[in-house]
Amino acid sequence: MESIFSALFGTVSKCDQQKGFKVHLTTLGPALKSATLSTIEMGISKTRNALLGKSWGHLIPTIKEQIFQTLESASIGSLTIEEDGECFTFGNSADAGPHVRLTVLSEQFWVRLMLVQDLGFAEAYMAGEITVTSLVDFVRFYIYNRAALDAASSSPIVRSLMYLASTRFGNSILNTASNVSAHYDLGNEMFEMFLDSTMTYAVWDGPGDTLEAAQLRKLDMLIDKACLQSRDYVLDLGCGWGSLAIRAVERIGCRVLGVTLSTEQKEIAERRIAQAGLSDRIDIMLIDYRNLDPEVYCFDKIISLEMVEHVGYEYLPVYFEQCHRLLHPQHGVMVLQASTMNEERYAEYRHSVDFINKHIFPGGHCPSVSALVAAATKGSRGMLMLESAANFPDHYARTLRVWRERFLHGFDKVLTTAAPKNAQLILQERELAQKQQQCRQRLCASSTSSLTDIGDPFGKTELAAEYSSSSKSAVDSDDAVGYDEVFRRKWEYYFAYCEGAFATRTLGCTQLVFTRTYNEELSNKKLLT
Repeated sequence: MESIFSALFGTVSKCDQQKGFKVHLTTLGPALKSATLSTIEMGISKTRNALLGKSWGHLIPTIKEQIFQTLESASIGSLTIEEDGECFTFGNSADAGPHVRLTVLSEQFWVRLMLVQDLGFAEAYMAGEITVTSLVDFVRFYIYNRAALDAASSSPIVRSLMYLASTRFGNSILNTASNVSAHYDLGNEMFEMFLDSTMTYAVWDGPGDTLEAAQLRKLDMLIDKACLQSRDYVLDLGCGWGSLAIRAVERIGCRVLGVTLSTEQKEIAERRIAQAGLSDRIDIMLIDYRNLDPEVYCFDKIISLEMVEHVGYEYLPVYFEQCHRLLHPQHGVMVLQASTMNEERYAEYRHSVDFINKHIFPGGHCPSVSALVAAATKGSRGMLMLESAANFPDHYARTLRVWRERFLHGFDKVLTTAAPKNAQLILQERELAQKQQQCRQRLCASSTSSLTDIGDPFGKTELAAEYSSSSKSAVDSDDAVGYDEVFRRKWEYYFAYCEGAFATRTLGCTQLVFTRTYNEELSNKKLLT
């Protein structure tokens, strides 16, 4: 694999490449830097798509051999790969770890895997080039055997270039609004299909708990940790669809200002607030938090719920500096909840581009706990003190599983409502894909048959061929939109990807409470008397 990329990009060392790009880019102005990064990204995208468009038939055996050699190092759980009637098993079938069966439907999968490894796997799934018995178990298998599997990583030069190009999605004030809109302005009906009435994450209490009860419990936990009082003026930083603000006012009677950069979220939040009769206690602003004037606003409490992931590593100190300036200097309390990356992987993660960065949250970044605490100390000059920390990864793993089930159950209904013109075509394509899979499974059972032997028994229609072509281009496009099969598989993969990450504690669901040094309101009066 490395020899292929050496021919394309030369043999300059990773260290020299990173130093060279770092020195060069930091000397550019913002506009020129953005243009340079866009050019790099365009070049990478064109090169990758050109490579994907080539006929790799004569190289596929070599590519597979290298990938199989790497997979032979797996020791936890097992992965069985099936292609054209042949099966190959890697790992330890007797191990208690996850056991997954992957069926390859197109040799394009091997090319994607060679070019961009885990991102290539995700895009192959989106394109329908593979099927997997359990996406979550595959993610777990990959994580458990990461040390061995990372030996097959893409060229360091290519990964460095991809990371540099991705920084054009950095969360400057100009970029943040478009990055947030890319995720949350997909349409409220999209999120309503898998989120319940509160449209938030959840903290569970036993196997019989409902999603709505678990989500309300999470909101109450944040409200209690913030020690809200009726006299408080509260900043809901990244207010989403308004659930936290509504719950806080209903329970405590405080006043809340919610800020968001999503027009879709603002619209539904204001409607729900009005329906609850709380418009006199809650205001929603479409504004970047950095544009709130500390000379105008002073908040007793700040709650930031799953918003800091949109900030980006380089802006974390700026984020905490602004929160510090907006928070009451004596009795202020800030509660932050975030999806956090574990410390072991954080340095590598910071300089890479993964499936979520590219396809779900442009500009997204899951900080580590230590990075958050360090940024809070730096941004506030030590005046935001860490009061407590808690982690709930298992709760998020279950939440993601429920969301995935609800999403898949409700997708066809939303599809016919939001995109009726495409619905019939998409359902036909899905039926065709299922028939082709059934055909392939029968062929795999026979060592004397192949797809070329029997032709196309199901009569692949011109309509389906056209849609299949558009689906593949949608996977490889950075601006693909619309509810289609690629969209469905993308979000199915996202839910499974995150469920596996939380279940293995690669990701954490972390709640941090910050306060002022002399905040007597948080003191336990009974212990002090």
